[in-house]
Amino acid sequence: MIARAHRHHLRGRAVVWAQAGLVCALVCAPTVNRARADAATDYYAQSLAATRVLQHWYNAQGLWDTTGWWNAANCLEAVERMIELNNGTEYLDVLRTTFARNRTADFLNEFYDDEGWWALAWVRAYDLTGERHYLRAAQTIFTDMISGWDDHCGGGVWWKKDRQYKNAIPNELLLLLATRLHQRTPGDRGPGSCLDWAQREWEWFKASGMINAEQLVNDGLDADCRNNRQTTWTYNQGVIVGGLVELYRSTGRADYLTQAIAIGDAATTQLVNAAGILREPNERRGLRGGDGPQFKGIFIRHLAELYEVTGFVRYREFMERNAKSVWENNRDARGRFGGRWAGPVDSVDAARHSSALRVICALAEPRLVSDTRPVLQRFKTPEQAHEVGRPRGETQWIAEPVMDENSGYIVKAAGMQPLPPGTYAADFELKLDYPAGLPAVLARISIWDANTGRELTGRELSSEHFPNALYQIFTLHFQVLAGQEVEARTFWYRIPGAPGLIHRNISLRSVN
Repeated sequence: MIARAHRHHLRGRAVVWAQAGLVCALVCAPTVNRARADAATDYYAQSLAATRVLQHWYNAQGLWDTTGWWNAANCLEAVERMIELNNGTEYLDVLRTTFARNRTADFLNEFYDDEGWWALAWVRAYDLTGERHYLRAAQTIFTDMISGWDDHCGGGVWWKKDRQYKNAIPNELLLLLATRLHQRTPGDRGPGSCLDWAQREWEWFKASGMINAEQLVNDGLDADCRNNRQTTWTYNQGVIVGGLVELYRSTGRADYLTQAIAIGDAATTQLVNAAGILREPNERRGLRGGDGPQFKGIFIRHLAELYEVTGFVRYREFMERNAKSVWENNRDARGRFGGRWAGPVDSVDAARHSSALRVICALAEPRLVSDTRPVLQRFKTPEQAHEVGRPRGETQWIAEPVMDENSGYIVKAAGMQPLPPGTYAADFELKLDYPAGLPAVLARISIWDANTGRELTGRELSSEHFPNALYQIFTLHFQVLAGQEVEARTFWYRIPGAPGLIHRNISLRSVN
């Protein structure tokens, strides 16, 4: 189903280049993860090569040799990022195989944090495919996780079901999972809702003292329910940042984002070597065991999400610096990544490799299916009129689900100087920021005659046009007459309960 949907929406894409003498003033909003125009690094090619290496460890059980159960969920998330980058053209079978061959216990075990990793992987699988059995699996895990909450230390989830230790990671995972389930559950509100659990979890976590004076998260609580001052692992910084970013997206509350930025800044300046390369606090003594080698990639995954909502250049530069070091200093002759991102390679396994892969693919630009027809221009003028939409980071426009205005333009481009007469197609790249489950019309895309103010063509879009969380391509065909200027518009109806709409790009091509 997903492959057919992608072929439908991506039909008509083409290689992009500028037509000589063509001045344009339509919007270009490429993904926040897009490499800068002057960057020579092809992060997509690197991501694809590294994913293929990771799959050398993939086994008949649908897991990864050389690494453990919870690590496998993170290996799966790395593959899911590649599925997002290739728009579903490769690796969807990995989702189905891993799910089918490991679902007998509903992905539950004695560790609440293990459960959380798998739940997040299945939420992502649902986003990529629209197949609801993945979402139901995540909901089942969530129900089991909240059963681990009690009043000891005033609340919070235990690490294991023997109830001996309350620590950061299962609670961070519960926060993130609850918020993402809220975003994918229309009508989720009120006491006992996923959003209620997410906010309850954050209030407890914030009051627990696990965030220290340096704005870093220690490992957990001691017997007296105080911060135990144990290691500030990188993944503990990452997951809480991810949870706070999602809470900010769901509620618009600035205090969530402020705290996420404080932790992100602390981690990227304190948990690094002299060259600014990410490392675990005890990494100089060696990355022992099966857990620590996975941590840094988890942090980067969520730092990328923080970058998406803030657009802070320092986060992008941090990821670029680390990606360069991983590729140049932490890769063996067979393309396998080690655990020390600054190098040299210590040892190789699926945990180390999938972790380092995350900093490469965080910077990669999704590839779209192409045909051979030329594109006249990808529009690159940033000055766009907008009534509802606003910049999201540096390179996207977003109409959010919560805003004062009822409706309006997310983007309304200025008119483009006259094109040669003929037939043209405009490809709009849009996505929802989470599945809506609403049949209502959400937006309208259109092409207008800039001189007369007359709509030349348009279409309305509902949530049913967005079968997954990937960018979808919607094409409008129109005729241009001699001397005619055109402009493109994306209009947001702002239906109550709808998700946000993200507008990335419009490309124009001749179809004569």
